[in-house]
This record gives sequence, C-alpha cells and structure tokens, in this order.
Amino acid sequence: MDDTSHLAGAPALRRADVARALAEALFPAGAQLPAPDPEAITRTVTGYVAGHPWLRRALDTGLGWLTLRCLLRHGQRFSHAPVARRRALLDGLAESALSRHLLRAVCAPFKAAYVLDEAHAGQMAVPRVQVPAQLEQFRWQQQITTASQLEEDQTLEADVVVIGSGAGGAAAAYELASRGLAVVVIEEGQWHDRRDFNGKLPEVISKLYRGYGATVALGNVFIPVPIGRCVGGTTTINSGTCMRTPDAVLRRWRDELGLAQAAPDELAPWFDAVEAMLKVQPAESRHVGPIGDIIERGARALGFSQLHPLRRNAEGCDGQGLCQFGCPTDAKQSTNVSYMPRALERGAFLFTGFRATRLLRRGQQALGVIAKGRNAAGQPVQLTVHARSTVVAMGTFLTPGFLRDNGVRNRHLGRHLTLHPCGVVNALFPDDMLRNARSIPQGFGMADLAEEGLMFEGGTIPFAGHGLMNNLYGDAWVRFTERYQQTAYFGFMIRDTSEGRVRRGPHRDLPWISYHMNESDFALFLRGIETLARIYLAAGAREVMIPGLTRLVTVRNEAELAAFMARRHRPGDFLMSAYHPLGTARLAADPHAGVCAPDHSVHGWQDLYVMDGSCVPSSLGANPQVTIMTLASHAAARLADHLTP
Repeated sequence: MDDTSHLAGAPALRRADVARALAEALFPAGAQLPAPDPEAITRTVTGYVAGHPWLRRALDTGLGWLTLRCLLRHGQRFSHAPVARRRALLDGLAESALSRHLLRAVCAPFKAAYVLDEAHAGQMAVPRVQVPAQLEQFRWQQQITTASQLEEDQTLEADVVVIGSGAGGAAAAYELASRGLAVVVIEEGQWHDRRDFNGKLPEVISKLYRGYGATVALGNVFIPVPIGRCVGGTTTINSGTCMRTPDAVLRRWRDELGLAQAAPDELAPWFDAVEAMLKVQPAESRHVGPIGDIIERGARALGFSQLHPLRRNAEGCDGQGLCQFGCPTDAKQSTNVSYMPRALERGAFLFTGFRATRLLRRGQQALGVIAKGRNAAGQPVQLTVHARSTVVAMGTFLTPGFLRDNGVRNRHLGRHLTLHPCGVVNALFPDDMLRNARSIPQGFGMADLAEEGLMFEGGTIPFAGHGLMNNLYGDAWVRFTERYQQTAYFGFMIRDTSEGRVRRGPHRDLPWISYHMNESDFALFLRGIETLARIYLAAGAREVMIPGLTRLVTVRNEAELAAFMARRHRPGDFLMSAYHPLGTARLAADPHAGVCAPDHSVHGWQDLYVMDGSCVPSSLGANPQVTIMTLASHAAARLADHLTP
C-alpha cells in the first residue's frame, strides 16, 4: 500500500490484532474499489501515530473500547468475531448517541489510510499531485532564520516586532518594512515551499495545521475550525476566496463602535492595494468545474439571479484542487508567497520555529518580546527582541491568551467570537462525470440572500475529504466513496449573530473554544440547507444528501425534502464547519466596548498593537482575509507614521 521503511523501530500498536480486524470490517470490496490488505492498512495507521506517543495511546485506548463493546454485546473479542458481526457492531455504535463520536475518531485514521492510498485514488480518476522538480532561489531567503540554526540565545534590536506571519502579521510587516523601519517577524511554524505541498495529507496536515486540524468549537454544536501554523498562517491552507468587507458592515462599525477609519471611502484605496498584491480575479470556469453549471441551472430555475464566479487570489491556477493543503504551484497568493517575500525584500527579518512566550514590558508599555524554540540538537534557544513597538498577530484563537498571560485585562478579551458557520449539501448525478479531482474547492457563488446573512459558495473537495467527512462504515462507506466523481459538493456560510469565547485549553495548541448557536442563526442555517437542496433538485439531482453528525439523510424530491424540513431539528444534528474565526480582541473607540482602539493599539497600553482576525469587530458575511489584510495595512501605515516623524 505504501512505503513503510520509515517505520523501522517505530512502536507497534498494542492492539494491532484489533486494528487489523477493524480494517477488514470497515472496507469490504465494492463495485470498483477492492478490499484492502488489513495488514497494510494497519502498518500505515501505525505510521501516522509513530513519534506521537499520546496519539498512539489514544488509538490503543479506542481499539480497547471496541474490544470491550464486542465482549459486552456478543461475548467475544472484536478480533475473534466473524466479520459480519463486527460490521453489525460498528453499525450499532454509529447509531448510539454516546458512542458515535468515539467510533468516528477511532475509524478516522483507517479511513485516511484507505483514501490516501494512491492506488485507490487512481481508481477514482484522481491524478497525482504535480510538484516542481526545481525551485528558484532568492536573495530574500537569506533573511529567514530557523530556530534549528541557532547554537545559542540571540538578542536583537528592532523598530517593530511582529508576532505571526498570517493575513494580518505579514501585511503589517510588509507595510512597516516598506517605510524603512527595522522589522522582525516571529513565526512559530516553519517556512515551507512547493515541494512540501505534495498532497500527502498526513505529512501536510502535521506541517501546516495547528494541532493536526483539531481546533474545535464546542457548545450546542460541534464545529471544527482548522487554523494554520506555518509561514503564511491560515492563508496557506484556505481556499483563496477574496471578498471586500460589505459597506453595510463598515458603516455599522463606524456607528456602533466609533471606528471612523472604517468608512468605505477611507478604506477603498487600501482594499485596492491588497487586491493588487494578491492578484485578485474571478475564478476560471474550467477550474470551477461542472458544479458551477449545476448550481447556476438549478438556481435560475428557482428564480435566483446573483450567480457569479468567486474572486480569488490564484492567478495561473492549474486546478489541482489542493488549496487547503498548500498550493503546489504557488499560484495562490497566500502570504508566504505574496506579503512575506516582499517584506523580506525590503529588509525585514523572519525567525521561524519560535513561540512567543512573554512580552518585555515596563508596566503597561510593551518593549519587545521573548520567544523560545529548539535548535538542531534539540536544546532550547531563546530569541529576545527589544522593539519600539510590538504587533501581536497570532490569530483569533491565540492572541487573547497571549495578551491575558502578559497582563492585559479587558472584559472583552477572548469574547465576541464569530465563526461564519458553514453547512454543506451533496447531491448525486449518476450520469455525470463531475471532474471533482480537477476542480478548485471554492470557485462559484450565489449572493441573492447575502444581505440576509446567507452566502452560498463552493466547488468541490479532494477525494480524501469525500472519504473522511462522513459517518458511514462498511458497505455504505464503500458505496459512497466510489461515487466521488458523481457527487456534487456545494455549501453556504451564515453571517452569525451568535458569539463564542476562547479560553486556555488542555494543550498549548488547542485552546478551549466555546460557541452556542442561537435560534435566529440556526433558522438561517436551516434556510441554507433547504435552499441548496431545492437548487440541486431543480438541477436534476437523483439524490440529495444532507450530512449530519449521526447520519446521512437522503431525499429524492420536494415532498421528501419538505417532510425532512418539517421535523424538529437541533444545531447538533448537522455537519458544520467554520474557517473564519473573528472578534476576540475587537476594535472599539471605547475601552468599555472592545480590546483595541481604532489605531489597533491595546486600550490602556503603550506601543502594543493587535493586527489580525481577532480585532475584526464582528461577523462579515464575506471571506475575511482581504478585510484582515486591509485593516492591518492601514493600521501599520499609521504606526509607521508615528515611528518616523
């Protein structure tokens, strides 16, 4: 199945026999896909957890739980039970409110091992990722220092130190360096180039995602909210959609929070500059794929008219559809491709592999930052940067904790979290070849309901996502997986009025994120589900599939859809995700209304600023990277004016 030579000496799973039995039960032979070798699947899964003792222990515990459940229900060990009995047990656990989440977690690495196998992907007409044979070398790369390169602690002087290299931090660093200031950027993640964006998800996710993508909002919903940990931050792993802040939102910030600088006319030239840097342009229809035609056909049949290709930052895109895992051609202008190289060209310095831990300060005046990393020998090294101003750009989930740990006290800190909760509906077009493996993840949109807070966006997802983002097992999973190229994907997001909160979590990579969806937002979410399902039916779908946490509901006509919508639903019944966390250190003119002043300085502090998604005051109803970059650029220019009289 794969090269497992790297596993020599890796600790084996204590319950490898249960792992093999689970692999056999999960993956019967289908019409196109063969039953895999359970031993090969188990070796691959062992490779996933090798070097991560806590993951290995968690998986062994889950496999032990399967054995116990089989003993209690059937009086025999899971590994000794006939395969039919094992499959029946999995189906029963999937229906249990107490067991389904644990079952999904235990089975996830096995499903990943199956769908990430190149032979299986090839049978689903998924081409191999094209990565470059050669890479250019640039002088600005000499401005990058990794923690592994240092043999001893280092102390630097700078005008400004920027913590983070995502949408806000990179845009701020570029603006400051362009104005002749000495800028140091500290990034906890590493610099990765196109060779690292090879589509091999176990490798890519561990390199690019914080906590292996396990950042999750919990409340009356379960919402994964993946964020990046690499140079480029979450811009490296997003879909590239670029939208300006709606004027109505800007006016509300001005009127309700006193943000005069957020006036549309004031920000217009800054939006222009950001879009020029990112080379923003409409997605090409050939990369959108047939899903665009399907949605347009169904939407127009229902009377919708605001249908359009989405604007993206991917000039020269070749449609490999891996935007969320790093662009293998550098077409997507994430900040590791756009803002950071240009900041380095203008004299900024970037230090990677360093986690900022402590503000240098005198009372409530920031004087720089201390960051820690490990060198090539595994020894701790410390980077100390004395700076006239400090810009925190660690992102919506991490900035509040860093500020709180370093003495910032404000009742709004960590609160007012908005997410743009997203829903998805699938549909089966059995007679069509949708070219899903050669389509971009977001390329087409419908904006008829945008003013009401409902924006439809989508395209498709990679084959691996198709196989992993469901709660099916056994025969049902194989049938669903085999229909990848005939399954349409499209989604929507809501401009939420619900708010969540971020607190310290059990692990430094995993903050505690709470979020409760209110009734009005859930009503809007249900409207998105129903509208998208009706669009599919009007476009001629054979089946429409509505994914939930416990089951996949299938409807085939308007009557069945109406019957489903008439049931009593709860937010936790549906599969939700989110990609746009905002607001946990929001801007407001009054310190009693927000954490940061209109110039992005932290209320009550000197020389301490926030320039990332956390300071965006509210939900946008638009993909936020352009907003974050625009606000950061504008604020950084004002900071540069202050530092260079």
